[in-house]
Order: sequence, then structure tokens, then C-alpha cells
Amino acid sequence: MALDLDFSALRATLANRNFAIFSAGNAASLLGSWVQKVAVGWLTWDLTHSAAWLGAVAMAEFLPVIFLAPITGVMVDRIDRRRIAIIGQVLATLQAATLAALTISGNITPVLILVLQTFQGFIQPLIQTARLVIAPTLVPRANVGHAIALTSMVFNITRIIGPAISGALIASVGPGYSFAVNAASYLFVIKALLHLRLPPHQPAPARRVSLAASMWQDFAAGWRYTVSHPTLKWVIPTIVIAGMLTWPVGDLMAGIADHEFGRGVAALATFTSAQGLGAIFGALFLVQRKDSAGIEKIFRRCIMANGLLVVVFALTKVFWLAVPVYAINGMFMVMGGASSQTIIQSQSAEDMRGRVLSIWYTATRAGLALGAILLGTLASAFGFTWPLLGAGLATFAFALLAGRSKPL
Repeated sequence: MALDLDFSALRATLANRNFAIFSAGNAASLLGSWVQKVAVGWLTWDLTHSAAWLGAVAMAEFLPVIFLAPITGVMVDRIDRRRIAIIGQVLATLQAATLAALTISGNITPVLILVLQTFQGFIQPLIQTARLVIAPTLVPRANVGHAIALTSMVFNITRIIGPAISGALIASVGPGYSFAVNAASYLFVIKALLHLRLPPHQPAPARRVSLAASMWQDFAAGWRYTVSHPTLKWVIPTIVIAGMLTWPVGDLMAGIADHEFGRGVAALATFTSAQGLGAIFGALFLVQRKDSAGIEKIFRRCIMANGLLVVVFALTKVFWLAVPVYAINGMFMVMGGASSQTIIQSQSAEDMRGRVLSIWYTATRAGLALGAILLGTLASAFGFTWPLLGAGLATFAFALLAGRSKPL
């Protein structure tokens, strides 16, 4: 995995007008999302001091995805993707604005946070599935892997800046203003989507059956294709296990920062930003690669490393040692997630891409939902160390065995 620094593909990808506009709007929205994510976690912990509540709030956002993302996968293969994305962004703006108003006015409660995050969970499949399908269409197919890596890099740059902004806002004026910043950020991505020059959407041909029946047929066809594909059938379960056992650590970080290290919101922002910094290095590694050769091997190694690093993090009780461990974990986590996307984008048939991506998105979000409540409940009963230790070991073992016909 030695670096052969060649950023010509990066420059070519960024030179594309559509992708540059999309990336700028996406960056503003992601920045706001990270500002809100940190504030939601801290506000929940501040109101409840319960790891189980942290897990429940995280699950509330992710659980609706299990049911809706497969449907939105069919929708984006049929309906104008830009229209779907814009509708989702408008609804997300209303959610963030409501959260801001309730918090600033002093009327927020844990139950209201749960309700609003559940509403957010219904919105996200509209936004994310459409985004996942739109992004690769903005560049030539040869640059799809680079576009995914660049999008991941933007995501993780905002992961560094967003928590810092949120921490400053929480400390100075309270978490409500973090939610207001997020509400404003959605306006930038809506403007970017409106300015994209996209070819007319070609919907799937109409069928002589009811809408519900035809959508079910498309949904079932997507699953049959995925589970019979020689690579996708093991890549997606592996990412599910990582998503369920090691990725939810971030959703519990407010409790870990305060309970394990006793440093409050400053430690939460530090850990979140450190993970983002590590993730940028991971995205840089992927974006400078000339092609997707060997991407399956990279994927397996990264998920295995992710599991081992969570084990080390669980056992590390010195704050300034835990921070770099979590940063390195962020590097391997983003490389695992982005490489799984690249595998799907490069190996899925064109007419199945939306459905396969929706399955990938459903699987990762479902894993996060179940993992957050599972680890949160176990942490409330046994503390954070043992649940994280078990989660890391299980993730490593699964990745080691998955696709075992593929050499390491």
C-alpha cells in the first residue's frame, strides 16, 4: 500500500464543472451536518447522562432507513434524482430549524430529540440515495473512484471543522445555534443542485402492473442481483458488521469523552476532529490511486484494521494516547467505507446501480442503528470498555473470514 503520489486524476475530476459545483454545495451541507451531529450528541448526554439514550437517539435517525432506503433505490432509478434530492434537503432544513427553535427557547426534551431525529431518519434516504447515484454521473466512468474518494475527503474535512465550530457554539451560546447553522447550510446544497447541468432523466419503462407490484419486482430484482454477485455478496455483509460493531463508537463519543476521560464537550470535539483528520489521509490515499485494481484487498485490510484499532482504543485510558489511536482508526474506517462504494460503483450493472447502492446504504445505516442501541445499552450496564473490546474483535474476525478465497 505504498503511496505513488499522482494527483493528475484528482485535478481532472475537480476540473469538471458539474462535480465542482456539487462538491461545493455538498461541503457546505456536510459542514452543517457535523455541527448538528456533535450538538445532538452533547445535548442528549447533557439532558440524560445516559449511554442508552445516546444509542436510542442514534438509532432513531438510522432505523427508518432500513425500511425506506430500498424504496428510494427504486425511486431514483425511475424518478428525476435531482428533484428527489431537493425535496429531501428542504425537509431537512425544516427539521434543523425546528430543533434550533425548541432548543433556543428552552423547550427541548430527550423525547422531542428522539422524535425529530426519527423524522431526520425518514428524510435521509431521499437525500443520500439520490446523492450516491448523482455523484458518479457527474464525471466520466474512469474517474468514478476518484469522485467517491474526493467526496469522502470533503466529508472528513468537514468532520474536522464542524465539531470545532459546534464545540465553540455550545460553549459560548448553546447547542441551539449549532442547529440553526445546519438549517442555513442546506440552502447552499439546494442552490448547487439547481445549477447542475444534467441530462434529462430517462425513467425505467412503464410496466403493465400496479405501481406497488412493479416497485416490489424491481426491489426483489436488486436483491437477487446483489446476493448472487461474486463480490457484492461478501462485501456488503462485511460493511454491515463494521457498521454495526465499530462505526457506532462515534455516536457514543459524548459519553466516552465525558465518562471515560472526564473532559466534556472539548474532548468530544477533539475526538471527532481527530477521526476526521485521519480520514482525510485515508481519502488522500484512495484519490491518488490510478485505478481500482486491488480495491477488494484494500477493503478487507481496512475493516480488519478498524476492528483492531477499536480494541486498542477501548484499552487506552490516557486521553492524549487515545486521540491518535482514534485518528488512525478514522483513516481505516473511511478507506473501508469508500473502497466498498468504489467496488459497488465499478462492478454493478448500470441498470442495477441505484438499487445496489440503496442496499449498501440500507445495510450501513441499519448496522449503525442496531449497533448504536446495542453498544449503548451494553455500555450503560457494563461501562464502555468491554462492549467496545468485543465489538472490535468480532469485526476483525468477520473481515478476516469474509471473501476468504481472496488473498490478503
